[in-house]
Amino acid sequence: MANLPDSYTEAIGQAQALLRIGRLADPGEHFPYRHEQVSALIADNPPMGPDGEDDDTVRAEDFISQDIADATRDYIEAQAAYLTDPGDATAADYDGAKAVLQQARAAHRANRGGATIVGVRARRAGE
Repeated sequence: MANLPDSYTEAIGQAQALLRIGRLADPGEHFPYRHEQVSALIADNPPMGPDGEDDDTVRAEDFISQDIADATRDYIEAQAAYLTDPGDATAADYDGAKAVLQQARAAHRANRGGATIVGVRARRAGE
């Protein structure tokens, strides 16, 4: 076998490099982020209720905002930059983008009206 590592540290470095390459190339993952499609969905704000396409008890705006979509785009771009060239500068950008995304999500949750409780309960005897 060619390119066998000479040490455990070198083996870990090679494995991490392969994982980064695979993460960027995985067609089921989020690279590249579909920002235009997400923004169009937000602008359209279709009904997204559990009872089908006419159920407007919840809409797209209940799940995502344009601020979240923009912050997600920036986060995914920073993540791709870090996976391509890991280092202090790209790690700092990645961490900064993650913080902005978390703030956008928190702000979106704070603007919700009323409490939303999601849960599943088993049927009891006699129900």
